[in-house]
Amino acid sequence: MVWLLIIFCLAVAVSPLLWMKSSPRQQHITDCRRKARGLSVHVNLRRRPGALETEHRIDTIYYWLPWLKAKKVQGWILHRSSRRGWESSFADWRWINNEADKEWYDIITTILSELPDGITAIQVSNEGVGLVWDERGTIDFIDKIHASLLELRKKGEEIFS
Repeated sequence: MVWLLIIFCLAVAVSPLLWMKSSPRQQHITDCRRKARGLSVHVNLRRRPGALETEHRIDTIYYWLPWLKAKKVQGWILHRSSRRGWESSFADWRWINNEADKEWYDIITTILSELPDGITAIQVSNEGVGLVWDERGTIDFIDKIHASLLELRKKGEEIFS
């Protein structure tokens, strides 16, 4: 009987520690964000691209790189998260706010063919270039996202200089 009491007390003491342990999904997200930060990619939680002014829910993860020099740009968003915006020449993707200049089209086509399915938006703004990702898939996707962001930033630096 004493042994049962000891085991019960230990179980009560240890169980809160097990609740604090990260789930595999939480650990994957932590690993992805840590790797992205190691590559100088910023990670933020934001509203969904194209959200109405009345929608305040923060429900997307935004991976982005700032411009190397401050830029004043006409920003644009290419997304596939809703039917908002207008059709683009890229299958299943729609423009929001503005359409990118034709100079962007070659790099966008290349990037869309290389990006993981979990990417739901590409954004160019005054702060830099970014992608909205659902953080599903392997951690190797971070390398693809980083490479795509570098290509977008390089193109933007050419266009806006």
